[in-house]
Amino acid sequence: MRLADFICAGAQKAGTTWLYAQLREHPQVYMRTKELNFFYRDLPTTWYAEQFAGASAGQACGDISPNYAAFAGLAESIYQTCPEARVIHVLRNPVERAFSQWKMARHIGNIPAAMPFLEAFHGNLQKMRRRGEYAPILREYARHYPLGQRLAVFWYDDIRSRPAELLRDLMAFLGIDTNWRPNDVRSVVGQSPSPAILAAADAAEVAAYYAPFDRELCDLLRVKSLPWFTS
Repeated sequence: MRLADFICAGAQKAGTTWLYAQLREHPQVYMRTKELNFFYRDLPTTWYAEQFAGASAGQACGDISPNYAAFAGLAESIYQTCPEARVIHVLRNPVERAFSQWKMARHIGNIPAAMPFLEAFHGNLQKMRRRGEYAPILREYARHYPLGQRLAVFWYDDIRSRPAELLRDLMAFLGIDTNWRPNDVRSVVGQSPSPAILAAADAAEVAAYYAPFDRELCDLLRVKSLPWFTS
């Protein structure tokens, strides 16, 4: 059975739809659809294999499902099924990511439209708070997929500022042709449906919550700063 050769596990609202739109054009990649969401649903492995049945021998099968980062314990299930896969995490400023999720969730009806951002965040609705706790999530995956070898981190900020270079780095990690170029690497995919602006006080409170997770992420990645840090 063909199963996923690479999996993008997160983060939601961090550019994974853009990534899917770019990689699905690559002749060495096969993805039938985005967000298979297999690993937290009660489905047989044969169902998962069916999603890649159309792939040719020279194509890498991909699963871009950013919900995978939301569930504790899921990394082990992924490893048991796809031990040789390469795993990608695309990370975004966790405050902006949470606010973007809140806007989307209200728009599609996953949370009440009248619910304030902080109330939804404090309640961890739709796992809103958990999704930005990047260091514990990555440590869980790193127990099964060595960081820097089969597990790689990419940044939402690079999608905005240097998309071609980021895509080339990601293709190199996946082991596919890095000379290939998409039709429109600067395309905007999944634009926010809401013009709401994050209040400064709300941003400060959520940033304070994530501060220890951000420091832990720096330690894990052995970096002094993160793209969303300001001088």
